[in-house]
Amino acid sequence: MNFVSKPLSEAVLRRLTQDALTTFLGQASLYEAAARPGLQLVLSNEPVADLNMLVVGAGADHEHFREWVSSCLRRELPFLLMVFPEAGGAFDELAAKLGLVYAVDFPIMVREDQPLEASGNPEVEVARAHGAAGADASADVLSSAFRMPKDSLLRAMPPSLFETTGADVYIARLDGEAVGSVTLTYHGDTCGIWALGTIASRQRGGIGGRLLSAAMVEARNRGTRRFFLGATPAGFRLYEKLGFKTVCSTRIWVSGETHQA
Repeated sequence: MNFVSKPLSEAVLRRLTQDALTTFLGQASLYEAAARPGLQLVLSNEPVADLNMLVVGAGADHEHFREWVSSCLRRELPFLLMVFPEAGGAFDELAAKLGLVYAVDFPIMVREDQPLEASGNPEVEVARAHGAAGADASADVLSSAFRMPKDSLLRAMPPSLFETTGADVYIARLDGEAVGSVTLTYHGDTCGIWALGTIASRQRGGIGGRLLSAAMVEARNRGTRRFFLGATPAGFRLYEKLGFKTVCSTRIWVSGETHQA
């Protein structure tokens, strides 16, 4: 029997995003999560907004939303709020009243099944990372790329993440130095892309393009057919160049400081 994958509509992408965040942060030493219809709270409990997420979609209840936001604020835990268009505008008004600050529109982009070859800087070597050494190399890269504390990254992305069957972390190296990192999460024939970063001193050198395209080629060779991601302003043109197209645009609100907007 042949199964046809569901189209990557906004509703499907919201659920995939929730699943992916659970996989991506689910190995954090202080991991915490809660879910209600239309709401997903995923926390590493690290003092970094980008490592704590509240996702809002259709069917979300205002009181549960207010309760979860207020709980994070009382704990002085920085976090990002991602509001999908299907949730409507009321949650933006609530976020503002609760003291959150609008940060950026965050396009959710999809690359449908089509041929793909590695591109970018051909001198960059890309390989899957493993264990403590891989976790340390990835934390070094992301700390430089996004100005996040390395110790928080190591607790949020420990060695166990690098061995789970639900995710892979790829490291780019140039002359033996770890210069890029990206995480892939797997959802049937669909793959999510997270935390793509290049060390600050090596940005704009074709590293990100090589790392991402090479990781995607390997994922396709293992059965992945479609990819999705949330595009930061810095990465948007690269993703378009690789064939990604915007399906919907979420709104990001922040309590604290985000390093990716």
